[in-house]
Amino acid sequence: MNTNSGLIHQKYSYYLIFILTFLLYANTLKNDYALDDAIVITENEYTKKGFRGIGDIFTNDTFTGFFGIKKNLVSGGRYRPLSLVTFAIEYQIFGENPKVSHFINLLLYALTVLLIFKILSELFISYKSKFWYFSLPLITSVLYLAHPVHTEVVANIKGRDEIMTFLGALLALHYSLKYLEKPKLAYLVYSGVFFFLGLLSKENAITFIAVIPLTLYYFKNPDKKRILAIISPLVISTFLFLFIRLKVIGSPNTAIAQELMNNPFLNATQSEKFATIFSTFLIYLKLLVFPHPLSFDYYPKQIPIIGWNNWMAIISLVLNSILGIIALLGIKKKGIFSYSIWFYFLTFSIVSNLFFPIGTFMNERFIFISSLGFCIVLAYLFVEIIPALHKNVKKISTILLLIVLILYSFKTIDRNKDWENDFILFTHDVKISVNSAKSNTSAGGKLLEEATKKGNEHLRNDYLKQSIQYLEKAIQIHPKYVDALLLLGNACYEYDKNYEKTLFYYNTVLSVNPKYQQVYTNIEIIFNKLDSVDFKIATWENLYKINAENYEVNYNLGNLYGRYKNDLNKSITYLEKAVKIKPKKSTAWKDLGVAYGIKRDYKNSARCLENAVKYNPNDAQTYFNLAITYLSLGDKVKSDKFFDKAVSLDPSIKKKPGR
Repeated sequence: MNTNSGLIHQKYSYYLIFILTFLLYANTLKNDYALDDAIVITENEYTKKGFRGIGDIFTNDTFTGFFGIKKNLVSGGRYRPLSLVTFAIEYQIFGENPKVSHFINLLLYALTVLLIFKILSELFISYKSKFWYFSLPLITSVLYLAHPVHTEVVANIKGRDEIMTFLGALLALHYSLKYLEKPKLAYLVYSGVFFFLGLLSKENAITFIAVIPLTLYYFKNPDKKRILAIISPLVISTFLFLFIRLKVIGSPNTAIAQELMNNPFLNATQSEKFATIFSTFLIYLKLLVFPHPLSFDYYPKQIPIIGWNNWMAIISLVLNSILGIIALLGIKKKGIFSYSIWFYFLTFSIVSNLFFPIGTFMNERFIFISSLGFCIVLAYLFVEIIPALHKNVKKISTILLLIVLILYSFKTIDRNKDWENDFILFTHDVKISVNSAKSNTSAGGKLLEEATKKGNEHLRNDYLKQSIQYLEKAIQIHPKYVDALLLLGNACYEYDKNYEKTLFYYNTVLSVNPKYQQVYTNIEIIFNKLDSVDFKIATWENLYKINAENYEVNYNLGNLYGRYKNDLNKSITYLEKAVKIKPKKSTAWKDLGVAYGIKRDYKNSARCLENAVKYNPNDAQTYFNLAITYLSLGDKVKSDKFFDKAVSLDPSIKKKPGR
């Protein structure tokens, strides 16, 4: 093959990869935001600032822009600013536009696969093919491109961090190869810069500190001096990243999470933990070979905790041990199988749960990078091994390859549809992840949300029934799951205004976390539509026993005792406590001022009412109350002053106090 034809065939390969990418993922362009997109885009305070939020993104934990405060939800924290920066730029230019974000994901994925092809063409130079379209680099790249396990990363906008970290690591490898070809300092600089950008996207790129020298050893035989030169910028970039990470989010949090949804091994023994981890390794291998069914959710207890007496743990240990032996034995011969296994193990190690907790059992996106090792092996079988068995077998190998590619492609296109929005994704995947507390909660919560939307009145009861079923399943799986309990209380209220059931689930939440603020807020909302004062008082008094330092509890008890029971002493006691808890809440100050006024304690009444207008200077009624209070204190000047202010805010107030 001459150079010109080689370049033409390379161009054909590039065109093929781009066309296939758009064919397989074009249907994501109509999708909305889904799953974790809220955390990084639609509900992220920093992203929604656009350009102004970039500084905040770089100087905070990845989750801070969503939660508003630093939360150590997962071990070690998360510092992945670069993908969020791209979202902020998009938000600045295009606003909330998922089509643009999906298109950029698609484009970045195509570039990643193009780079895989380019690198493999350099590495597999000794594996010649008679036909350009049946070459080992191209078949590997196309298999990787079509593999359905990648849909979570490409179809979910948030998955851009996975694409960008792989792209950065691959560019570092690309420029390392360029340096071997022509030792220019610029190539080392490019390698270090792109590796650093990969790390800023997601920490997974760090595994390429081992992958890059391993790749060079297997395919290029560089001398030690060159290897050292190539590794140096990678190490410098890593130290720089870790230094910045330490400065921004502090030392890694080594405390073990005490909530099942952030620590799936919470109640497992060490033996059970590692047996279960190995069972997930088998599931990953199964998904690589047979990617069906797919799910966004492998949270507790979709993956059961098992012991070493379980066949999955044993088979996985044996199978992975065999793979490890093949990898070790192949080091000297530098074979494709050996390299592919090393690539898989090294890139998978950081998300395996073996070395540090990742907050869940597994996720399909975790093998986005390592799946390349599997695709190399699969392509090698189709292109090199099977055709070498017999000359007539080559046609069979081609047919098998086409069948695999067609099946992968159909599955990818079909799976993209599930990522259209949260409602479709959650209600679809809950039928797959049937034993996941998170999946059942997500489906139940989304059905509840849809049931209460305007225009869905004809679906309301049906959606609410389904919502309750899923949420009840969630708390069967995880009885202390406060998110599910809260939503179940909400659903019971929306379905038939069952206050007893609603409060039962709310109280269960508070038995787990007495300071769970949303419960108190929700009770305050639903009680606005309830007439029974005694029931309200009994409920708030029960909540007072649970959390006496809650503002809503004290305010509502003060309000109810004063307004409906005329028990001013109790009213004042609770309201005084309420204003101590939240001194800037004008409503509590106002009610407290009225209560003191009724008791004819005008001095305290004036003090409280002045605090009320301090924090809400536009309340005409409070100014009028102050006018009455100061008139009672004999201060006509102040009385007139506050009366004039009341009239300026509300001209319907015409009669002066005492007139």
